Amino acid sequence: MLWGQVEPAATAPDAASAAKATGEKATAEKAAGDLAPQVRKLVRELDAAEKSRRDAAEEQLLKLGPAALSLLPEGDQTSAEVELRLARIRNRLEQTQGEASVQASSITLAGEALSLADAIAGFEKQSGDKLIDFREQFNQQAAEKTLKLDLAKTPFWPALDQMLDQAGMTIYPYSGEAGLALVNRSSNEAPRYKRGSYSGAFRFEAMEITARRDLRSPQPPQLSLQMQVAWEPRLAPIVLLQPADAVLAIDDQGKPLTLSGPESEPEIPINPDASAVDLTVAFNAPERSATRIASLHGKLNAVLPGPITTFRFDKLGPSAKGQKRQGGATVVLEQVRRNNLVWEVRMRLVFDKAGRALESHRTWVLRNEAYLESPDKKTIRYAGLETTRQAENEVGVAYLFDVEGDLKDHTFVYKTPTAIIQVSLEYDLKDIPLP
Repeated sequence: MLWGQVEPAATAPDAASAAKATGEKATAEKAAGDLAPQVRKLVRELDAAEKSRRDAAEEQLLKLGPAALSLLPEGDQTSAEVELRLARIRNRLEQTQGEASVQASSITLAGEALSLADAIAGFEKQSGDKLIDFREQFNQQAAEKTLKLDLAKTPFWPALDQMLDQAGMTIYPYSGEAGLALVNRSSNEAPRYKRGSYSGAFRFEAMEITARRDLRSPQPPQLSLQMQVAWEPRLAPIVLLQPADAVLAIDDQGKPLTLSGPESEPEIPINPDASAVDLTVAFNAPERSATRIASLHGKLNAVLPGPITTFRFDKLGPSAKGQKRQGGATVVLEQVRRNNLVWEVRMRLVFDKAGRALESHRTWVLRNEAYLESPDKKTIRYAGLETTRQAENEVGVAYLFDVEGDLKDHTFVYKTPTAIIQVSLEYDLKDIPLP
């Protein structure tokens, strides 16, 4: 979908996801209620007369961790210093939350004769990651095997690889569904376990390597290494960035491989429905005496959405306008008007700092949940949407709703990340045969 096109209404989440979200919300609300008095007291201390007290309060709020994020007030009625400190606290806590989110889920699952369905259910319950048996869509025989697993606090990807190896399966990352699709492995494919490099919630694997010489050019021959980067499906990375200067490769002769574009930072765009992407790193080919890349170390930057916050605008009359701010995001309700047979709700999402997350070819933000809530609390999904503005730190969207009568007793609900977070991921691959 391109910017400016109309998109059909988003589908509602499935029952299992909704139930899980409800449970998580209840847990989060209880934790927030327990912390609320402490956070209010510390926020008041941010405006204390003595600098030492203000510094101590800020440090204590940081120690409370991301659970305090939703309890921090907005700075509309605070002093300039309190507003500055609150912004600093939010940034630190959002970054902490982002870094925690890319840590691996932990799997504990043991049994002598587990069915695949039971194993999948165990993974989903413990990780929050949806796994889909996708063999029927490939017309593959779904012969059931019993699995013998002994996983104790094992990170998600090593645990999943062991399960898939026993089941004779692998992942199919391009199913177009929300989750990780599992299919039968071809007879000539090697086992997955320890074939890749595990980095928190991400998995890196060398997939293909080719050598190429352009006979029309005096440039040295090129070596192209294609890797697959996969992530736990509970994550929704916006884009991956591979700084060339963060890649170090050594051949089996002990010599470093030189990069073809050492000053570049290739950007790996992500299809929102995919659970993996291909990453290509180009080298100048080593000497012919080299037979393998002995070691490859790299650092990848992942741009991720921060915590999701709900914004609500009620009494949507023709003159309805307003804006609300949470964390590093502001949602502006610009206009509510009749557009032929439908109602058009125009809004803007503005980030304090979006980085490269809102560049024009990225459409992740159009997947943010948006809907009307009727006076009897029923959800009305939008019939279509159209982008109205796109800039470095903001995007405008017009949502179209097929509603009879007026909207004065309706509420517009919009859910969005309140920050864009960048985290670094390190990976190590070894013993890669050269062509």
